[in-house]
Amino acid sequence: MSTNPFGVRSPEKLDPQYIADNFVDVFTDLPHVKDPGNTFISGARGTGKSMLLRALEPAVMLASREIQNIKQLRFFSIHVPLKQVWFGSPEFQRLAGYARLAIGEHLLTMQIVFTLVSSLGVLHEQISLDDARKFRAEFNRLLSLSGGKAADTDPDGASSTIFATVKSVCEAELIKVRQYYTRMPFEPQVQPYHGALTGFLDFLVPLSMVVKRFASLNDVPLFVMLDDADNLPQHLQRVLNSWVSTRSTHVVCLKITTQLGYATYRTVDDRLIESPHDFSEVNLSVIYTSRLDIYSKRVKQIVERRFKIAEIDSRPETFFPVDGKQAARLGEITKEIIREHESKMARGEKGPARSRDEAIRIAVPRLMTELSGTSRSSQTFSYAGFESMVNLSSGVLRWFLEPARRMYDHVVSEQKGLVPFIPVDVQDKVVWEWAREFLQWLSDVKITSSRDDPEEQDDDADASLHAVGHNTERFEQLRNLLDGLGSLFRKRLLDEKSKERRLFSVVVRNKPSRDLQDVLDLGERLGYLQTADNAAKEAGGIRLPRYILARRLGPYYHLDISGYAAHLSVTAGDLETALRNPREFVRKRLKEFDRDATQLPLDLEQKENDIEA
Repeated sequence: MSTNPFGVRSPEKLDPQYIADNFVDVFTDLPHVKDPGNTFISGARGTGKSMLLRALEPAVMLASREIQNIKQLRFFSIHVPLKQVWFGSPEFQRLAGYARLAIGEHLLTMQIVFTLVSSLGVLHEQISLDDARKFRAEFNRLLSLSGGKAADTDPDGASSTIFATVKSVCEAELIKVRQYYTRMPFEPQVQPYHGALTGFLDFLVPLSMVVKRFASLNDVPLFVMLDDADNLPQHLQRVLNSWVSTRSTHVVCLKITTQLGYATYRTVDDRLIESPHDFSEVNLSVIYTSRLDIYSKRVKQIVERRFKIAEIDSRPETFFPVDGKQAARLGEITKEIIREHESKMARGEKGPARSRDEAIRIAVPRLMTELSGTSRSSQTFSYAGFESMVNLSSGVLRWFLEPARRMYDHVVSEQKGLVPFIPVDVQDKVVWEWAREFLQWLSDVKITSSRDDPEEQDDDADASLHAVGHNTERFEQLRNLLDGLGSLFRKRLLDEKSKERRLFSVVVRNKPSRDLQDVLDLGERLGYLQTADNAAKEAGGIRLPRYILARRLGPYYHLDISGYAAHLSVTAGDLETALRNPREFVRKRLKEFDRDATQLPLDLEQKENDIEA
């Protein structure tokens, strides 16, 4: 049985050679990431943030032969994943005030140093014994000053032994802190903490200065890449922000990734860190949803590289073929539209300047209307094809790879051998199930937020945003909102009298209530909704937020997911109706359309998701 080329593995566990073989360089899209400085990198789960960070590790660069030795590095990077349970432990909430900040900062600092020493240990052959001893000496000095126990100082130890010894001390410090937190619930009252207290300026920065001066390095800064920082409780997010505010980027640069849920940009003393003075920002979700031409190119490069590794002799467009019969009919409809448009223009009627624009805008809606017939169901419409799968993935790479993996496994199980291509019926079956599962999860989830327990409300105030707001009611409201938008967009798609039939996003004209904003934010964090950086411009030049329905949901609601789309202008009240009663929302909006068909509240965004052929 052939190896599935679309397998998705956790980036944290991948060895450097695997990353070197599979990573496609996207840094031309993200110039700030490699620059010395603090950077926040946000994006939905699956957009490739962790892989992006890991590609900057020295071991990966050596494996890819981007560099021959660490002397050629422009920076020394370490990857610190923050999803581990100890950073989100509920025991964190039992401490208050400065104690919580100080012990939390020590835990975070020691986790970073543990990762740094692990990386140095891997590269010990390129680090001189003299530099390793200097590192250990500074580590011991700083830890002793911080109230900790120094590492053993074997004068005959090799570099590898020195780094292993320091690593074991870091591990011991981490265990001590976690034990303190773990035992706290069993004590009648909070016990005093007597361990070490390290921090950024008094421990991590001076220790990093020693690394910066290694003879085998070229006086480069340390890149501390903190992955999924929005999983930290909010008091530790404030600690990170305080680190950013020190602007110590000549020694340590912080590269912080979030899954669109970073709760605060305030420091521990309530100062606000700001861009571009303290940090730069990169939003992968915005880059790859607003510029699908770039995203499509990257996905194609990734697939081609995986094909090469798996020895599959095929092009992505050939491996994921379109429905030939449907494509032929769409071509006929396109020609019909062009003829109709040219005839209208010859009669002096108003319309788009170019016939091609008109065809792009209404060809697929006309085909879907034709296929729907009297049943008003487009289950026979095919979403097969590489370009369609790219669109469906909504700028989230994992949303392309996971359904592709399922398709490949399905064909292998039937053919018991090599897979020359993925049949159209298999593609359609998988993308439909992929969309249905996404929505069904909202209906199946049975998590109750701690907000429902009055005794836990104070704890909630410090928790990660990913740990709150997940009560059943919020999930139900989000499902109602999606159903309302999906149903409305579908009905407009089939309305042959409509001037703009393709809708995939809404612009909110006034300020949402707290409840509505919570649902919109939840939808964005979970990937059901996406926001655009080029928000709609209303009268007076005011920019308003635009929420885009994830195209992954297209097959479920039978929508046209191709590039060109318009957006609907709505009030917060409209969406609040959808939270409670999606049918009423659809009925109300359709009634308004019928009453004023000549002045629809629509705004075209022709370039929003245009994909180059």
